[in-house]
Amino acid sequence: MKLAKVFVSFLENKIPKKDLLTILKVKKQHIRHLVSEKLALKYTPQFRFFYDDTLEQAEHIDNLIEKIHKDD
Repeated sequence: MKLAKVFVSFLENKIPKKDLLTILKVKKQHIRHLVSEKLALKYTPQFRFFYDDTLEQAEHIDNLIEKIHKDD
């Protein structure tokens, strides 16, 4: 439990996703420090940030289903 994979998504943000992930990676030690102050854990995990594109995939699937129904 020394490593935490954090999957993030950004709603209605004008900054590119790549830049937002870079900001999180730069600030990850500060985030870790804040978490360690709030949680009583033996080890505060290292954070690894990943973009979660689930919302985009769901929207794409919805669009495909909508297109199929329009073609019927």
